[in-house]
Amino acid sequence: MALQFILGPSGAGKSEYIYEDIIRRTMQDERENVIVLVPEQYSLEIQRKLVQKHPRGGSFQIDVIGFNRLAYRIFDELHIKPKKVLEDFGKSMLLRKAAQEHKEELSLYAGSLDKAGFIDEAKSLMSEIYQYDIPRERLREALQKLDDSEEARVLARKLQDMLVIFDAFEEKKGQSFIVAEQMLELLTAAAEQSEMIAGSEIVLDGFTGFTPVQNRLIGELLKVCDKIMLTVEIDRREDPFVYKHPYQLFALSKQMVTSLTEVAQEVRVEI
Repeated sequence: MALQFILGPSGAGKSEYIYEDIIRRTMQDERENVIVLVPEQYSLEIQRKLVQKHPRGGSFQIDVIGFNRLAYRIFDELHIKPKKVLEDFGKSMLLRKAAQEHKEELSLYAGSLDKAGFIDEAKSLMSEIYQYDIPRERLREALQKLDDSEEARVLARKLQDMLVIFDAFEEKKGQSFIVAEQMLELLTAAAEQSEMIAGSEIVLDGFTGFTPVQNRLIGELLKVCDKIMLTVEIDRREDPFVYKHPYQLFALSKQMVTSLTEVAQEVRVEI
């Protein structure tokens, strides 16, 4: 078990290097299996690139998918039946219904519920809260710490209204549904049971960073898979293992490397 960083500036050939490497190794050993994890919107493009590069026109040993598709694949392997998943349209419908039913409790946004874009913005905020694993209790704690300035009072009203809407959404969602952002939490809990993961190497390509939920999942994957390889865009003159603040050069890359280094150290995996 190991974590390997493939470092280099844009255009240096990081992806080409890693794809040629996994093609060569899978051709040499039929038992070698590789899962290439990429952002969902790039999966078809990377699949096409690997098919074009492969001397045999493709291989069943190399699987190119996103995090959510990996979750479904593992659930199918382990015969896990997750709750019904609310996709974007379903979330919008349920969020709008929850907000309308609690309209009287809203101090700032009561008149905005029917305005174009409001539900989409609320849904986007809710998605980030799920992705970054922020409990609503922490938002309530933040609400209590705001001072008495005019700006803080406006922020407090906004935050209070969002909490009313999100609480109502969770109540309506109940035990019957989960949102797509919660899929990775289920995958994290199931990863150690998967023979598919245990017998594979994993490549992470095309990412600029990971959420705390994704970092926890990667930690679980490191415990069971043979190896994880990750491409990181950074200038060779920069130290990828030193992250000081979000405004330094290549801050996203350094934050990604340092956070995954901590994950690897926690699970005692070689870097």
